[in-house]
Amino acid sequence: MTKGKASAGTYLIEVAPFTRSGHQSSLSYFSPLRLSPGTIVKAPLGNRSVRAVVLNSKSVLSEKSGIRRAGFMLKKIGSKDVSTAGFSPRFLAAVSRTALYYALSPGALLETLLPKMLLSEPELFFQPPGKTRKTGEAAAKETILLQMESDERFSQYRAMVRQSFARKASVMFVAPTHLDALKAGNQLRQGIADYVYVFTLKEKVAEARKIWQKALRDKHPVLFITTPAGLSFERRDLATYIIERENSRAWRTLARPYIHFRVFLENLSKETGRQLVLGDSVLSLETLRDWKEMGSDHGELSLVRWRLPAAPTRLVDASAKPDQGGKFEIFSSELKNLVAKALVEKEPIFLLGVRKGFAPTTVCGDCGYILPCLNCGAPVVLHTKRSDLKNSRGPTSERIYICHACGTKRESDTVCGYCGSWKLLPLGIGVEKIAEEARSLFPGTEVLVLDKDHAPTEKRARAVVKRFRETGGILVGTELAFFHLDKVPYTALVSADALFSIPDFGVHEKIFYLVSHLREMTGKESVIQTRNIGKQVLAWASQGNIIDFYTGKWHPDRFRDSLILRIPKAEWPNADLSRELSLLGPQFSIKVDPESIL
Repeated sequence: MTKGKASAGTYLIEVAPFTRSGHQSSLSYFSPLRLSPGTIVKAPLGNRSVRAVVLNSKSVLSEKSGIRRAGFMLKKIGSKDVSTAGFSPRFLAAVSRTALYYALSPGALLETLLPKMLLSEPELFFQPPGKTRKTGEAAAKETILLQMESDERFSQYRAMVRQSFARKASVMFVAPTHLDALKAGNQLRQGIADYVYVFTLKEKVAEARKIWQKALRDKHPVLFITTPAGLSFERRDLATYIIERENSRAWRTLARPYIHFRVFLENLSKETGRQLVLGDSVLSLETLRDWKEMGSDHGELSLVRWRLPAAPTRLVDASAKPDQGGKFEIFSSELKNLVAKALVEKEPIFLLGVRKGFAPTTVCGDCGYILPCLNCGAPVVLHTKRSDLKNSRGPTSERIYICHACGTKRESDTVCGYCGSWKLLPLGIGVEKIAEEARSLFPGTEVLVLDKDHAPTEKRARAVVKRFRETGGILVGTELAFFHLDKVPYTALVSADALFSIPDFGVHEKIFYLVSHLREMTGKESVIQTRNIGKQVLAWASQGNIIDFYTGKWHPDRFRDSLILRIPKAEWPNADLSRELSLLGPQFSIKVDPESIL
């Protein structure tokens, strides 16, 4: 066979290239080999070669008329470009189904699912295509839901793993983040440590490769704990997928293509006939809605608690009221008393804030102009220049503006860019402002800050938490602290009011989840401060009342500058509409089940 010309004994191969662009669905090539769907190959594309997966393979004799009508010459995929590794037909079917759902090409989805480490040496991670579970071997099983506090939930997970091992079956446990995976490994390895493998991309490449290969070759059933980076792990005896912290927003990608990894796992469990378990303290509203509507598909083995047990929690009205000096106080009298109580008992207390920096927004007091980043135009956030472990006993007076969108810094001695006024007013409550107020109210007390600015690395975060555990005092932090803290005797949510203004379809669910997580980690007592005391979601969250939150009536706001297509869930994915959407240019962002329209 010469380049571009077919001969007897050659095949027409359709492949999907691994690419972030969702607009290149498939390409066709000649091959001297009949390649099984799922085979990974190197395909010539322009002046380079790209990894691709074979979608189908047909004899050129049956496709001669189509080849003749093509207005271009097909290139060849040689034997040296064919990998011995690939994906099972069922994995490929799950990829295709998910790609259709998100109006993507299969290659674009695979590029998102598969880390570069796996694609660079696929033979070390994947088995020959078609050598895993056979098609038609098992029927789909009902989805199991576990909604309960974490200690009880992990007790259920341990029982499931041991039952699977007794049946000589392996389990994949998927957590949304690296830290969640490590926590799960510590909680689940007791008694079965030799068969527990934790795979995340935080490990060095050589170590991660070793973990994957050992888990693949182990003759005993294994518990494979991973993040979305390991979703393509495959063993013949794999029988169960467990999704922990199902309601976490970390399951969604932050850049194109916009997907939710849970959707892929749901499709994969359906295609492979494997058991799917969804667990969290508070499951997503979508999952609970499906459970109620689908009945038999989310069946008898589910354990759904509608009220979360936790330490006593008080909801406090922190509506802005100035003190005698005219200053608006961040700490209510109830919060001051709680902190004082913790310090008298020599117990640590954690104060949660939802915004980094000193003040999330700065406005001009004369014209109302919001101070923007000079590089990208996003609102800048006021920070203290230095506020870490070394000077945690006292605040610094130097401030700087930082853009959280692009990282550009701007000195604080600036004027309004619109009217030239010096009257710039910082608005909102950031963690640094909370820490400053805590130091002022409780002088001599150790006040630490835990957020991405003060702890940009995992090592740094561990150092902050270690010091907090050893010395006690006050820890002020963002949601990052949830990954590093277990039980804390006293906690408080200083302010979450800024979240109510976010143009996010699921912001009430996020607030409920945030408060629920804080209550769950509290050992003795918690206070929830708010200037939106009338918001019912806060009352339900402070009570652990999931059933009323789930059945509550919501009236979403309307937003402009976006095209929203509302389609009944039973009618999506729609193949024709998905195909049309996939043809839109790169200036369009396609989001299915979006959290936000921004």
